[in-house]
Amino acid sequence: MINMQRLTKTWRLLLRNDFTAHYGLPVSTTATISVNTNDVYFEIEDDAHREIQIHALDGSGMAAYQNINGYDVTIINYDKFITGLPSLFQNGIKRCDLIVHTANQNYFLLNELKDRKPKSKVRNKSISQLLASLTMIMNVPAIITFANLHAVRQCCFFNKQSMAPPLISATTAFNRLSTAVTTGLRMPNPSIEAFGFEFWEYSGNQVYRL
Repeated sequence: MINMQRLTKTWRLLLRNDFTAHYGLPVSTTATISVNTNDVYFEIEDDAHREIQIHALDGSGMAAYQNINGYDVTIINYDKFITGLPSLFQNGIKRCDLIVHTANQNYFLLNELKDRKPKSKVRNKSISQLLASLTMIMNVPAIITFANLHAVRQCCFFNKQSMAPPLISATTAFNRLSTAVTTGLRMPNPSIEAFGFEFWEYSGNQVYRL
């Protein structure tokens, strides 16, 4: 297993050096863009200042994770990283909120977090942000190599407020579904799947299980 401190450093270098070099940018000077946890349960909050907040599982977070094996998890604030790049580059770029991965090379996940009323445009915008971010990072050869080391590669849309998937029109029906299917739903998305990733949607009280 890779040392957690080394893995975190490696990922920071991939963004600050390899990503920026690939796109012809100066090395990023953004402040700390990652946090680590091995909590058995945790929730992630994206606040108004683009800061990552991790707290106990109490139902108030935008994304909930169950980590019963105590994996070392690194949470990268991708939105904050992009925002810290030169304005001429980052303006207008769609970006997801977070990149989450485990030190044991099991999971590599892109996260988009929302707490919005259930509307199709919320989903469509979130999918667009995830796909744009996936396309951008997977153009960088060193990041492709790093991502492909992980067994599970997914783009995950978390919406704290329950919303029906495209094939289910009634939100109340999805409210019942989110209770019965507590670990999210895999939804087809050929554009995301072309990169070797899956698209998953989590809503209401659904929890991602590492």
